[in-house]
Amino acid sequence: MFLRIILLLSISLVNCDQTVRGIAPERASLYDPNRPFTCLDGSLTIPFNQVNDDYCDCRDGSDEPGTAACMNGQFACENLGYIVQYIPSSRVNDGICDCCDGSDEYSGKIQCENKCIALAAKMREEEEKLRLLREQGFAKRQELIKLGEEFKKTLEAKIVELEDKKSKLETEKNDLESKKNEAESKANDAKTAADKILEEKAREEERAELIKKANDLFNLLDLNKDSFLTPSELITRQELDILFDNDGKFTIEESIQLLDNNESINLDVFISGYYEKLSPHINLEEKVDEQQQVENEAGAEETASEETEIDADQETEQESVPETEVNETAKAESKYDAETQKLIDESNEARRLFENSERDLRNAEREIEDIKKKLELDLGQNNEFASMIDKCFEFEDREYVYKLCPFDRTIQKSKNNHGETSIGNWKSWGDGENKYSQMKFDNGLGCWNGPQRSTNVIVICGIDTQLTSVTEPNRCEYEMRFETPAVCEPNQSSVHEEL
Repeated sequence: MFLRIILLLSISLVNCDQTVRGIAPERASLYDPNRPFTCLDGSLTIPFNQVNDDYCDCRDGSDEPGTAACMNGQFACENLGYIVQYIPSSRVNDGICDCCDGSDEYSGKIQCENKCIALAAKMREEEEKLRLLREQGFAKRQELIKLGEEFKKTLEAKIVELEDKKSKLETEKNDLESKKNEAESKANDAKTAADKILEEKAREEERAELIKKANDLFNLLDLNKDSFLTPSELITRQELDILFDNDGKFTIEESIQLLDNNESINLDVFISGYYEKLSPHINLEEKVDEQQQVENEAGAEETASEETEIDADQETEQESVPETEVNETAKAESKYDAETQKLIDESNEARRLFENSERDLRNAEREIEDIKKKLELDLGQNNEFASMIDKCFEFEDREYVYKLCPFDRTIQKSKNNHGETSIGNWKSWGDGENKYSQMKFDNGLGCWNGPQRSTNVIVICGIDTQLTSVTEPNRCEYEMRFETPAVCEPNQSSVHEEL
């Protein structure tokens, strides 16, 4: 199309009055030999015979388009068969061929080769390449549009499926929550009752332990073993002086006073009124009978030998016990009775099932939200950019690997330390009618003492979808060139025919 327009303009230039050399075709009507010429800036009107007289009359140089008289004038190369070219009038007849047809060197001082035909052929070749590129790219764009439509339908169907799943999960979750609450209530009631029993048992065991220790202390202090404790027996415990003046002498008077002037007390009275007072100050193991001590030591040795053998046997048995049996043993050692433990296990299982259902519901809701966000994206006039969702395209230079993820982010990755730097997050398409020729990414990682990084992506027609170059024209501002069939437009063959 462009070549045909050039030919038409070239023909119009030939048809205009050739006595006015160097004028642009669209300005030919302003140079009428039959009337005075008015400078194009309106500053002066001169006789027409002063146009191209090699003297600069107009301040804008418009009266000398075909000579070098005006430094600010423009000369239009005829370039028949090629593009009309404009050069400064100062280059006219300077001995250098600027126009491809040599029309700027009409004085004859130099003979210029006409290169217009060759340039026109090269231009036609480039136009043909561009035509083929658009044709193939547009065909691929139709495929992308089809994929986009299928992608959108798939997402819409997926939402319907997920909404149905969500509804079922909500019902299931509510049912499991009721079962969980019921199981937990039963388990808590059983645990509360069992805990009371265990607490009472613990108190009884504690009481029994206290009585045992009190009995041992009483037997230690009851020197004549008549089942009564007297001040004269107690006086042998000099350490009890700490309860009085702590002068190192525990007297009979102090002993009588300690027993509240009782001549003697039995075991029950000792347990209820004196054990807690005396026990912190008397070591039960101090007065062990020597014979008893020997017997104890002998018994201890025998017991130790038996325990060693038992421990060896137990270790052998433990090594062969399967893990499942160990777990069952640990479970059997629960402090609760079997019935209570069963309710606790049922409660834990009900809670596990409920939490799994709750997690599945959250995942379904999250997936629905993600799909809705994708459907809300502007994916082109006919969803031709849909196939780029969740995809990234890379470009490498000497130092970095750059990554473009449409509708998501842009990344700069160092080849040395493999660290990734965000150079922008998806913002929007470009502005104006041709907005799909530009992608904008902003709010990347901030530069040191500078702005946040941003990326401008220039989208151009290409047979393949690829990132072809990355530059940084300004500090922290990146520019990417991205080729894709998604922006390829059809060839305007009908316009060619009209021209």
